[in-house]
Amino acid sequence: MREDENVSYYESAFAAHMAAFIHYKRAQGLKYTSVPLSLRSFSRFLEAKGTDCPSIGKELVEEWCSLRPNESRLTQSRRIIETTQFLKYLSENGISVHLPRKTHRRQTEISFAPYIFSEDELHRFFLKCDKISARTPSVMPVMLPVLFRMLLSCGLRISEALRLTNNDVDLENGLLTIRKSKFNKDRIVPLSNSMLTVLRGYAAKCHKLPKSNSVHFFVHRDGREVRSDGIYKWYRKVLWAAGISHGGRGNGPRLHDFRHTFSVCSLKSMADKGMDIYCALPILSTYLGHASVSATGKYVRLTQDMFPEIIARTSAITAFVIPGGEQP
Repeated sequence: MREDENVSYYESAFAAHMAAFIHYKRAQGLKYTSVPLSLRSFSRFLEAKGTDCPSIGKELVEEWCSLRPNESRLTQSRRIIETTQFLKYLSENGISVHLPRKTHRRQTEISFAPYIFSEDELHRFFLKCDKISARTPSVMPVMLPVLFRMLLSCGLRISEALRLTNNDVDLENGLLTIRKSKFNKDRIVPLSNSMLTVLRGYAAKCHKLPKSNSVHFFVHRDGREVRSDGIYKWYRKVLWAAGISHGGRGNGPRLHDFRHTFSVCSLKSMADKGMDIYCALPILSTYLGHASVSATGKYVRLTQDMFPEIIARTSAITAFVIPGGEQP
């Protein structure tokens, strides 16, 4: 049992409930790395207020959730969300609590849409990526073209790609094993023939010396782990060289938008082959490692926005099952 699942990690009369809450959430497959720290602060707040009765009233909750000096709205919102999850847990267990009011999301957050690269943009991006230069002994000119192609062709998160070990990359059978990703899920990702060829070439060039299976697949020449923030800086450089405009922090194109582009293009490819786009969702959801099919559903709208002909094609496929529709 982890330290933050022990009652002694927390304070106040609700310490046992907090420890049980974290254990309960992790049993569902959630990582919950930051929430225990937030709950620990909440427990100290309750202890300082002398809360020893089995209830948490409105005044206490509103004081805890109020904006603090030098605190950003985003940090406040995250703290409220994490506290609300715990309070709902208490309520479901018969404890009287006051639930915070929902915070209004900013318009920019509501209207946010992933950036989907065009075919021309991808061509220009990888043309410049293949020409990256750096001081010796930097591994970036060799590694980045491979890493970026993996993100795009496999729909991986950058954290998943950088955590891959040599044992996770099966160059014989063309499979990647993604371990303990988001929601603590494992999955197998098959590689295309072209991506497998690229990875074999990279391994032959950069893995000349025998390496332990537990060593990361993408590492610096001296064996150091590759950090995502360093990759992002190089990503911005390649975008600039390719003439792809960046809208600033949070506006993209982000590194994660390779995953979004993969998803939209995958749905379009399946629709082009005659598959109902909604029948394709469970397949894509499993491949991406989403917690549910509903999390993958957002790509349907993006796919239809970018490729409106899919709507007509899907209607033609399903028209005969709708009363009054015409059989194709």
